[in-house]
Parts: sequence; structure tokens; C-alpha cells
Amino acid sequence: MFGFALLCVTWKAPGQALPARAAAAAAMDGLNATAWVQSSVEYRASALQAWRLAAVSLPRALKDKKWTAALEQSGKFGKLPPAIIVDIDETVLDNSPGQARFLLEGNGRYTRDVWMRWTAERRSRAVPGAKEFLQAANAKGVTVFYVTNRGVHEEADTRANLETEGFPVKAVAGGIGDTLLMAGEKPEWTSDKSVRRALLAKQYRILMLCGDDLNDFFAARIPLEQRAAKAREHESWWGDRWIMLPNPMYGSWEDALFGFDRTLDPATVQRKKLEGLHRD
Repeated sequence: MFGFALLCVTWKAPGQALPARAAAAAAMDGLNATAWVQSSVEYRASALQAWRLAAVSLPRALKDKKWTAALEQSGKFGKLPPAIIVDIDETVLDNSPGQARFLLEGNGRYTRDVWMRWTAERRSRAVPGAKEFLQAANAKGVTVFYVTNRGVHEEADTRANLETEGFPVKAVAGGIGDTLLMAGEKPEWTSDKSVRRALLAKQYRILMLCGDDLNDFFAARIPLEQRAAKAREHESWWGDRWIMLPNPMYGSWEDALFGFDRTLDPATVQRKKLEGLHRD
């Protein structure tokens, strides 16, 4: 995932115009979130906690042949080889330096140029705990698939970055090619990851889904109420089959607050977020 996030300041009642200082603050969305990821012990503890939960669940997942984490999986899958599906950005690789560049080099919002320059440097570091867990899973014969919305033009740099950080990446059979599944690699591989999960579920038993965004678990570009309701249907899977990593910097949670409309100006985005706050 990649995008932009929120720094809220002055509250105004719904329908009222934002004061000048709130509109100005919209240009620095994500400052607190990025600083938290880069400097807080709390972030590191949250990430380690998530991956240690995954390590606890893995033996049970391997043993239970009826176990699957993919909503796209059905039929007789008990004898399929085991696999784990992970997102890349803010799940196994930390891109907070890229987010810092949005703040320091521009108006605080995501720009393709800044993002592409960042990923081309191949300098993203491993999220705490991710490498250790995935290396251990790979050693147990579990294939690790990276289902990412980085574009196909970023594949070579992404693979090199993952390998430098010690993550297992390899070639696989079955017409998939390798364990790195990029957005746009095939025409049907859009930003909705369901198609790629369904493809993998035909050939592998999916033990876990690991990500930083609801879209890493099910199609979540839907209104807030629907997102919450669908997540509650499988609430027992969190921390078990579904492993969520902390990412306050950006994500579909933020987009849902302003109707997934990325064309809105920062001040309008800020106003919609403020209007969505609860006071009781």
C-alpha cells in the first residue's frame, strides 16, 4: 500500500468552513503518523507482536488440513501445499522514509515521482519481526507469496530490495512464475487483490494473510459501515489466520473517510475527516 495520511488540528462543526490554520495543516498530513513509525518504541512493539502471533498460529495452521485464511478458497484444498500471502509495503518493508519525503519535499501528499524515486533506491528496511517469521515459515516448506500493489515496472527493484533484506523470493510452477505478484503483471491483476488470492488458492492452501490494510484480506473499497460489518464476520481470524500490521500513515481506512475520491484538495479532505469525528 502507499498513499498519504492525517494530521488533524482544529475542529469545526459540520458544514462550517475550515479555518486557515486547519487548511494549512492539511498540507502536512501524515507528520505525526510518520514520526510515530520512525521513532516510537510503540510501533516496533506492535509489529513484533503481530509477527509473533503469526509464529504461534503457524504450527496449528500446518496441522489442520481444513484451515484456510483466504475467503477465495473453497473445495478440497486439504492436500494442497501450504502458502502464506503477505503484502509488501508497511507489512514486510518499511517505507516511512518515502513518506517523510512527501512531507519534506512536497505538500505532504503522495506523488508518483517521489514514490518511484524511493522504490528505485531499493533501501526499504524490513518491518520488525517480518523477516524472521517468513524465513522460519519458508524453512518449514511454506511458500511465501508477496501480493503487492506496486506496479510491474517496480518488480526488479522490489525483488532486489526483498532479497537484500533477507526475504525468501523464488520461482514457482503452475503458471504463476515466481512468488512476487505485482499489480498489472497480468491484465486482470488490478489493485483489487482478490483475483490474485483466488489464483493462488487454486494451487496452495493459504495458511495466513498478512497485511496493513483491509484490502489485504478482502475487497475493502466500500463504505465505512460495510467495511466494519464484513470484518466482524471473521473477527475470530484476527491475530490467527489474519495478521494485521500497524500503519497510521495511509491506507484504505483513510480513503473511506472521504469516499475514495483522490481528486479532492487537501482542505476538503481535512474537512471531511473532521466532520467524521465522534465526540461521544
